[in-house]
Amino acid sequence: MVKKIKNRVLTSGLLLLLLICWYIGTSSQPVTKPENAQDQIEKVIAEETEKLMREPGYKAVSGVLYIKGKAYEFHYGRLSNGKKPDSHTIYEIGSLTKTYTGLLLSQAVHDGKINLDEDVRNYLDGPYPNFILSDGRPITFRHLITHTAGLPLFLNCYDGKPTIEQQIACFEHLTPDDFFARLKQTKLIDNSGKNYHYSSVGTQLIGYILERVYGLSFKDLFQKYIFSRSGEKQTFSELKYDKNSNISIGRDSSGVKMPLINGFYKYSGGMKASTASMFNYIKMYLESNDPVVKQTMTRLAGNVQYGRAYAWNTYNYDKKMKMLYHNGGSFGHSSWIALYPDIKVGIFIVTNVVTADSQSKLNELSNNIIDKIENSIN
Repeated sequence: MVKKIKNRVLTSGLLLLLLICWYIGTSSQPVTKPENAQDQIEKVIAEETEKLMREPGYKAVSGVLYIKGKAYEFHYGRLSNGKKPDSHTIYEIGSLTKTYTGLLLSQAVHDGKINLDEDVRNYLDGPYPNFILSDGRPITFRHLITHTAGLPLFLNCYDGKPTIEQQIACFEHLTPDDFFARLKQTKLIDNSGKNYHYSSVGTQLIGYILERVYGLSFKDLFQKYIFSRSGEKQTFSELKYDKNSNISIGRDSSGVKMPLINGFYKYSGGMKASTASMFNYIKMYLESNDPVVKQTMTRLAGNVQYGRAYAWNTYNYDKKMKMLYHNGGSFGHSSWIALYPDIKVGIFIVTNVVTADSQSKLNELSNNIIDKIENSIN
């Protein structure tokens, strides 16, 4: 009996010794906290954006990622005034402005004011014999909003390649009457009505026609039909550097300070906005059940892989991860926006520099972030 008890004591002592050794070994190792989805998303944003910041010329990058109701806002670097960018920093968003005009056109179509496939000349004064396609069809609003009208990129005041100063002067002083006078003399660069030719002229023309249709100014159109829906508070058409310390100063690839675009081409590239405003703009598209907003994302041209909606470009339109996107550029800022409506995800990125590939770099950054967080999203 004694022998049996002794063996049990020895066995118990050995087990206790093993447990103590195990505890000491494990407790000396650092305890790793599992990353949750939010940590992983923020880590991806940081890693991918910091890669871009290491590229030459990139001094500041701001953005906001929207995922099913939650915002992940990010700001890196320093602005030209030495400040760190934040949610109230105002950047030029360039041609992202065209998506706003697309929403205004969607409103007019919904209201029965305009038919997408009717002759644009019904809303113009005087003859426009140049607005006829090769097969005899007229240019329509569908052509204008999908960039298949064959109109040029700009109607400049100067022949050849104007300087930045000349272009700014042209944008600021060209009146609507000047625009329409030049438009009558403009030759189509492609009269097939089928091929994509990106044109700020087409979206500007839509804006002018909508002013006539509704009897409202640019400011009133945006307030009544866009900002009242999105709740944007920091989206503007005209601003001056010396009037607002929150305005980002843009630069070219050589680091030269670039002027802001104010005045002309308001419907095509003149808007400025903060990430706080762009968050609201994205949220409107992804969360609203408004038929006007939903209609804006309808594919109007192209194919299911590469198409176009109301100013938006579309990609993989028949897939769960279908994307609507647009890039923007001014003389000193580059921007990107993408919507994934079926999964309620959107992203906006902007930087205060323009280089030969800055817009494609933002496109790449956006794609990398979405690709790496796709599992967390789903």
